[in-house]
Amino acid sequence: MTDVMLVSNFSMKDELSVLLNANGCTFHDYLIQDIHHIERYPIDDEYKTIIIQSANAIKKIDSSNNHIYNTERVYGIGPNCKKWVEKKFGIKCIIPSNEYSSSGLIDRIKFDEYELGKTLLLKGVGGKETITKYLEEKKIEFNVCDVYERILNLDNLARVTEMTSKECIIVAFSKSSVEPLIKEKKANLKNIHFFVLDKSDEHIINKDDVASVTKIEDIYDVETLADKIFKING
Repeated sequence: MTDVMLVSNFSMKDELSVLLNANGCTFHDYLIQDIHHIERYPIDDEYKTIIIQSANAIKKIDSSNNHIYNTERVYGIGPNCKKWVEKKFGIKCIIPSNEYSSSGLIDRIKFDEYELGKTLLLKGVGGKETITKYLEEKKIEFNVCDVYERILNLDNLARVTEMTSKECIIVAFSKSSVEPLIKEKKANLKNIHFFVLDKSDEHIINKDDVASVTKIEDIYDVETLADKIFKING
């Protein structure tokens, strides 16, 4: 049985686990980078626009924070942001049409010809600066709030590293979730089939260094993801 390791946060991990376990794979939930939320009430004022750079930046925000409901427009970087905003707050979240990245989000804002006005950018510590630089270049009045930070889970990294001694599959949705493994000298990357979220502006893994790389276009299409994993599993 092939070991399939999920190393990123995933709201549909239970559904994926059921499908995989029923079809000859062994599913493991080994988050390599734990998410530590710093700020529960980051929306501290009235903003015309809120930009959410990562779904982790919205998950733990208290839904009693009335400022978010008074915001004219909320932008998110991709489907995960959209799902969490609409599920938790019941408000609309606008995302790129296809390129779920910082560049894709900026293109969407430009396409909308929307005047951002006073803006709040919600992100994680050490996150990309692409959107921040765009706001600076456009001379937008904005604040940045680092809502969370990633903390390396050494125990899970050791477990995943040990499992790379034989052929295995790793599912990940961000560069930060796999970087510690890629840098781990004891990991046998040639045994790993990576399934990673398709972010056109983010180079995650060199294909020549690993067994294979499969891009995921829609993380909520669990059946398609499982079918692709089954093909690797043989």
